[in-house]
Amino acid sequence: MLYQLSYAPGSRRIVSARSGRPGSRSVDEDYPARVQRRALGILFAGLAVVLAGIAAAALIGAGGSAKGWVVAVAALAIAGWLASLAASAFRRR
Repeated sequence: MLYQLSYAPGSRRIVSARSGRPGSRSVDEDYPARVQRRALGILFAGLAVVLAGIAAAALIGAGGSAKGWVVAVAALAIAGWLASLAASAFRRR
């Protein structure tokens, strides 16, 4: 959105995430991206844990019913996918 707003009238008052001159790279320029990656990793990990708990509850409550197994398998699949996203968010680049 900053790209679109940079050409707006009165764009001198818009605060950018970048610091310094347009061609220079600051030492802390990647800081917001690192923080956002870490926050997304925590979010995805938390969601994966919650979905794994839902899968466990569905397996316990299934009692031989196919409906509980379908919910458990689906929740485990989504939990695995979110766990992989969390792992990739925590990986250093």
